[in-house]
Amino acid sequence: MNIQEEFELALQYLKTGNVKQAENHLMDILQVNPNNATVLHLLGVINFERKNYDAAIQYSIKVIQLDPTNVDALYNLGNALREKKHFEEAVMYYSQALQLNPHVSDIYYNLGTIYQDLRNFDKAIACYDKVLQLKPDDIDAHFNMGNAFRDQFRFEEAIACYRKAVQLNTNLADAYNNIATVFHEKGLLDKADQHFRHAVQIEPENITIHQNFLCSMLYNVRYDAQSIFGEHLKFTEHFGRHLSNTIPPYSNQKTMARSLKLGYVSPDFRKHSVSYFIEPVLVAHSNKDFQIYCYSDVSQDDEVTESIRRHAGQWRSIAGMSDEQVADLIRSDRIDILVDLSGLTEYNRWLVFARKAAPVQITWLGYPATTGLPTMDYKIVDSYTDPPGLTDQFYTEKLIRVPGCYLCYLPDRESPDVGTLPALSTGHITFGSFNNFAKVTPEVMELWAKVLNTVSDSRCIIKAKSLSDTSTREYVRNIFIKKGVDTNRVELLGWESSVMVHLNTYNRIDIALDTFPYNGTTTTCEALWMGVPVITLAGTTHASRVGVSLLSNVGLPEMIALTTEEYVAKAVDLARDLDKLQSLRKSLRDMMSRAPLTDAKKFTLNLEECYRGMWANWCAKNQ
Repeated sequence: MNIQEEFELALQYLKTGNVKQAENHLMDILQVNPNNATVLHLLGVINFERKNYDAAIQYSIKVIQLDPTNVDALYNLGNALREKKHFEEAVMYYSQALQLNPHVSDIYYNLGTIYQDLRNFDKAIACYDKVLQLKPDDIDAHFNMGNAFRDQFRFEEAIACYRKAVQLNTNLADAYNNIATVFHEKGLLDKADQHFRHAVQIEPENITIHQNFLCSMLYNVRYDAQSIFGEHLKFTEHFGRHLSNTIPPYSNQKTMARSLKLGYVSPDFRKHSVSYFIEPVLVAHSNKDFQIYCYSDVSQDDEVTESIRRHAGQWRSIAGMSDEQVADLIRSDRIDILVDLSGLTEYNRWLVFARKAAPVQITWLGYPATTGLPTMDYKIVDSYTDPPGLTDQFYTEKLIRVPGCYLCYLPDRESPDVGTLPALSTGHITFGSFNNFAKVTPEVMELWAKVLNTVSDSRCIIKAKSLSDTSTREYVRNIFIKKGVDTNRVELLGWESSVMVHLNTYNRIDIALDTFPYNGTTTTCEALWMGVPVITLAGTTHASRVGVSLLSNVGLPEMIALTTEEYVAKAVDLARDLDKLQSLRKSLRDMMSRAPLTDAKKFTLNLEECYRGMWANWCAKNQ
């Protein structure tokens, strides 16, 4: 058989999907002609499709050495390097291909995805714009351009891109989901709700969209605890209950007097709010009584990841693994107690816990509602967030109330010094809130407006990532104008990447105002650490009582309001008491340092005692 016949036969096998036979014939050709660029290129493509990227790279390089003007080989090499996350090299080869042929839309698109991964959003948008010049109806380019605009906090432009995508495909659920997410970030929760529901109708099996919808419900005053609980139960029935029917028996030794294997699962072992509360516990854990395993779903490690990793006895990277693979890994590690740190928040591993990967499963820290899972045995709370009898009926988990606070806070290592009370130099009181803007509902801003209207010449600083968006800032200003507040009295601050600058901004405010029905957590801790007292409104759900727990455990129960009228009154009274504000400014950091909220050793001992009790219960039931 001659080379041409071998090649034609290889192509026939490729057309029928018999890749192995095609590869055999191509390799036979190389035995005779090792510099056949066409064959080398096909082998590069075959290996790329198999995700054998190293081989794809080698074959493509050989083609380019033979023919530096081979656009297809340059493109394939760029693709393989992109998959290996060798972004700079991928960009170089894509650029060479475009110099030879500037009309290949796929290359511009892949370049755009690289620039997005590198967070160079301007270049990503420019690449997608090139795609759309060549292919105006490219749905993926419209969609990804929307993502790039959203990441730049250019929300109106993002929505316009997503709307163009759904014009081209009215069943594009991901676009409706992303529109909903933008509205959520803008604080327009009813519009977010509408688009989440539409996305769910289009793709009822899309678990991520369902989870986004459930998370958004927690911020919306229109939903009470019973409604939220009911939606979580329906979600579990649809996506998770069947997995609990096939749980294999455990081989864990059913004894108490041994070191227990304790696993923590999180996508947030990185620069994230969760890290402030899990790292001190990992540091304080008893290495004698517990073997600590961290299952990290972080795709790009940072300095916080490295710090947390040092305190884990065993570190397991689960990024890119399927839920079933993660569950099998945890079982093979013979974990006794598995702790979920994310609930239904982004990048969670809810389906791992639905598979009951460990005998005892607990949810803690990252989510203020039930997981809805019958396989999740316990939820860690305290008597302030969840007073006995108030919220128990809204959880499928058994509530375990740790003494004091359910959180342990580690202040940022880069914390600046506490400054003097701003009012002494400005001549007026400055209120402030640095919470996630989705928590700043119209009802919240209406109450803040009442405070500003009562405290003459007072100011308010609202700081949130979403306020980097022009349209969101305009929306906030219009609300305050309608409530009779001059916008010169309301300062809006957007994204700030520096932790030091972010924390130092607390030195500009005298009193922090908490949000409701979803209280601040990290932001409240930050404010108190920076000497700023916080006024909170106590509700009837966990999310609306976190402020109660934090303030009670620091020694400021007088800052807790039970009604909206009391919230305004407490803010006004405190604003008129400069002596108390000065005293708090000088003493709050010390109060925090001595409070249960930052006592990692005591908190972790209490937590470990709870873990031991849970394990004892499991052993007793399974003897």
